[in-house]
Amino acid sequence: MARLWNLKERLLSRDFRDFATLEYERIPLEDIRDIQRLKYHRNLDMAKTGHADASLNGLISYQRKIEELVKLDQGVVTMGAIKVRENDDLLASIRFGYDRHRKAPVMALRDHDNIPLWKPLDWPELLGSLSSLHPKAIDGLEFGHSFFARDIQRTVPSDFESLGKMYDLIIEKSFRSNKYFGKGVLPLDAGVLEHPLEHLHRPILFPVSIKGHEILRLTEANAHYLVFQPFLKTSADLLHLTPKEIQEMLRNQRVDRIAKLRFGLVLGIREGQLYIGKTNGEKTRGMDWTTFREAMESPVHSAKVKYYLAKKIVKEKDFVIEKGAIRLESDGRTAYLKRHYMDGRRHYAETGRNDKELHFRPADGPVIGHLRAHFSDSENLQMALDAIKEQKLDIKKIENTLNI
Repeated sequence: MARLWNLKERLLSRDFRDFATLEYERIPLEDIRDIQRLKYHRNLDMAKTGHADASLNGLISYQRKIEELVKLDQGVVTMGAIKVRENDDLLASIRFGYDRHRKAPVMALRDHDNIPLWKPLDWPELLGSLSSLHPKAIDGLEFGHSFFARDIQRTVPSDFESLGKMYDLIIEKSFRSNKYFGKGVLPLDAGVLEHPLEHLHRPILFPVSIKGHEILRLTEANAHYLVFQPFLKTSADLLHLTPKEIQEMLRNQRVDRIAKLRFGLVLGIREGQLYIGKTNGEKTRGMDWTTFREAMESPVHSAKVKYYLAKKIVKEKDFVIEKGAIRLESDGRTAYLKRHYMDGRRHYAETGRNDKELHFRPADGPVIGHLRAHFSDSENLQMALDAIKEQKLDIKKIENTLNI
C-alpha cells in the first residue's frame, strides 16, 4: 500500500518528488520542521522497510502540537507582560493577551521555543504562582510590567479602552499578591535626583498621593525635570517634576504629623519644632509645611485662623492627636476615636452629611450606646469600646492618687 501511495504522490505531487530526490535520507529527521515532509519521510520508510520508526511518529505528533500553538497564537492580541526579578535573576515571566476568537483574556505562564503556551486567564493559578515567589538574598522582589499599547491600537483599536481596564485589573491584583513586590519598590529619596539614570523605568514610592497614584515609574530625566507615569495603571498621564519640587517633597516628608486641625490645617513636628501644614492643592497634592512662627506671621492665614492657632493650639492645647486613632465605618457612617492632647482621654466625632469638619467631644456613656447602636457591624467596634473602658480605669487611678 505504501508503495502504491508513493507512486501516486510521485505522479501528482511535485513537493513529494523533490523531497524524495533531494532530502530523504540526506537531512536529519530533527531538522525537518513541518508535518507534511515528516509524513513523506514516514511513507518512504514504510515503502522501503515495511515499518516506520516510532521516533518519527513522535516527531509528527510534536510538530502537530507546535502548529496548533502557532495557530492559537495568531489569534491572540498580546496585552502585556509581567517580569519578576531578584537582582539580575529572572524568577517569572508571564504574558497576557486577548483571544479574539473566544473573546476572552488569556495568559501564558511559560513558552516553548518562544511560542506562548496560552490558556484561559485563571486567577487562582496566576496569583498562586506569583505569591509563591520568595527572595533568596534580599528583602524585596522587583516587579516590572509592560503594556503593549501600540500592538493593541494597531490590531484591535476599538477594544483599546476595555483591554486597558482589563490589564489594569491584572496588574493591580498581581502586584498585591506578594508582599515582597511592595518591598521591592524604591522609596523617593535624594538618590533619585543624584543618580536618575539608575532609577530609570523603576517604580518609586512617593510620600504623598499624586493624582491618585502613590507608585510612579520614572520614564525620563534631565537637568530641568523628571518625568513620571503611574505604575499600576495604563494611564497616559505624565507628571513633570522639577528637582526643586522633589527636594521640597523630601523635606516635607520628614515632618511627623501630630494632629488634624480646623481650617484644613495639620499640626506637625520636626526636630522638636512645631510646623503647620496645608495641602497644596496642586499636582503633587502634598503638604506645604511652615514653622509655627512663620504660619503666625504669614499673610496667607487670616486673623481668625491665627487666633485659633494661638488660643486653641498653643494656650489651651485643645486638639486630638492622630497616633492611635480608631476609625469605625458602618452603613455609610464614619466615626473616629482619638486621644485629646491635654488629658489623654478619648474623644469622639462623626462625619456629618453636610459638614466635613469634625467636632470632637469626650467619649462617655452615651457615646458607647451610640456606637453599639449604629456601628455594630464595624470590625473596630470592640477595639473602640475597649479603648473607652480602659480610659475610665486610667482616670479612676488618677482620682485615687489625688485622694491620697
